[in-house]
Amino acid sequence: MGIIDDIKAWMGKHRIFATLVVLTLVVVLGGGTFRVLFCTFVDKHETCFIYDRISGQVEIPDRTGYIVRAPIIYSVHTLDTRPYQLSITANIGSPGTSSVSSRVLNAKLVRFNPKGISTFISWHGRDAGDKLANLLEIMKCYAFDKEGGRDCPFITVLNEINPSQTPSQLGDTTASSITPSVHTGAKP
Repeated sequence: MGIIDDIKAWMGKHRIFATLVVLTLVVVLGGGTFRVLFCTFVDKHETCFIYDRISGQVEIPDRTGYIVRAPIIYSVHTLDTRPYQLSITANIGSPGTSSVSSRVLNAKLVRFNPKGISTFISWHGRDAGDKLANLLEIMKCYAFDKEGGRDCPFITVLNEINPSQTPSQLGDTTASSITPSVHTGAKP
């Protein structure tokens, strides 16, 4: 008797158990494949849009959670709507020597406004916000332009921090009240 005959004999005796094992494997592997290929999760701090690759139409769902679409026809894109502090900094020293900013010249607290998704897609394309670094750079450009982001429908400037503001104006009572000194280059 060979190995195949032994397997057939075992399957004959344990038909129900073997059927359950095969069924479990099919459900787990099939469900996992379905989840990976057809489902995109949109978290509560994200917004999304669905691009139809055949018609070129953009659909903006009004909910979060799982979005189920066929991956060949549809592309689901998510955009982070949490507020981020964007700043313009001045680095002192030679390039590449220090990654620590010496002085923040201007900073703004900015978030993506989901009401402006259509404008965002038309101005920057559908893949522009897929990476957070790209999205933040785009928002930074509009937040610090001459209009201060007011003419841009897809960003909301929540707070503006200028170099002339003191910690008490910002609401930070734990910061020290040390006045920064200015180095004039003259020797003491």
